[in-house]
Amino acid sequence: MFIINQTLKAEKIPAGKGEELFKQHVAWFTKHFEAGNFILVGPYTDKEMAGIMISPAESKEAVEKILQEDVYYADGLADYEVRSFTAGKVAANFAEFAGR
Repeated sequence: MFIINQTLKAEKIPAGKGEELFKQHVAWFTKHFEAGNFILVGPYTDKEMAGIMISPAESKEAVEKILQEDVYYADGLADYEVRSFTAGKVAANFAEFAGR
């Protein structure tokens, strides 16, 4: 499993393009969420223009391939930190926390 921390580089977002880029980003992570490539996606509540994704991908290379499709990736508009971890315990009611 992998946790991906993504932070946008606000100073690199072209003026007037922020909303359109964000729509493309949402379409990208929605596509990968629906395909099962991400099992959790969400913004940070204590840091603007940043969030996390959790992926059950088999390898870091597979995660990198997915990230390369993000609209923010190609032009270096975001930083991505990919960390491998083992889910030692998972709450049976995990889905109940969606939206919190």
